[in-house]
Amino acid sequence: MIVVAKHRAVVERLKLAGLDGVKSFSGDLVKDHGGRRDIFRIRASDEAGRELVLFLKRNWKPYKKDRLTTFLRRGKVWSIARQEWENSLALQRAGLTTAALVAYGEDCGLLWEKFSFILTEAATGRQTVQDFLKNCRDAKLRRRVLEELARTIRKMHDAGLASPDLFTRHLFVDETATPPAFCFIDMARLDSVKTLSDHTRARDLAALHVTAPLRFVSMRERMRFMKICTGRKTRELTKLIEQRATHLLRRRKFRDFATG
Repeated sequence: MIVVAKHRAVVERLKLAGLDGVKSFSGDLVKDHGGRRDIFRIRASDEAGRELVLFLKRNWKPYKKDRLTTFLRRGKVWSIARQEWENSLALQRAGLTTAALVAYGEDCGLLWEKFSFILTEAATGRQTVQDFLKNCRDAKLRRRVLEELARTIRKMHDAGLASPDLFTRHLFVDETATPPAFCFIDMARLDSVKTLSDHTRARDLAALHVTAPLRFVSMRERMRFMKICTGRKTRELTKLIEQRATHLLRRRKFRDFATG
């Protein structure tokens, strides 16, 4: 099954309107996750001749822990690509911005997916939040961006949405906008409930925390962010965030957090 929501002529021209064409696609490889997943950057032109940058993510071998998740949760199989697609729609309905959805497709068996893909436009925003925090030295601009980021995450949480993948590299920022604007990417995992628990909020905020290395974000900036994002529960959530961060920092991929 393939769904094309945007740029159909472009998708067809790139031969991405069928699973065989998607599987055989070759181009500007951004990342290869050990043969399980790969990501390509595609430069094309839209129907009006304007430059268009797309990203193609192909899921070849889902992890075993993920294979039965949607079947057990929903009683039917949703591929990883469809989950990311539907999660992006949920974020959009909550008034948040994601990379524009172009197409997705899946080949699913009775209990789990065999293959899937998702095609999106490039994220809006000039750089990731991670890169902004690393490179920006303008104190006033940093304050505006971090305060608006806190409001954006609070808006997400107040809508009952949360993700364990809320990393600074998964958020793009347009710091020139008024107010600064954010765009979510790679939201394949998203919780959607009526009311989020403190533990779930803390899990998300810990993901942001450990992907903003200490040398790039001061303690004063972190505390100002927390007060805006969490309101009256800052003290309680801070303890939970510290506990979750301790757990995350045992992983190799987060070791950059405390390095000088």
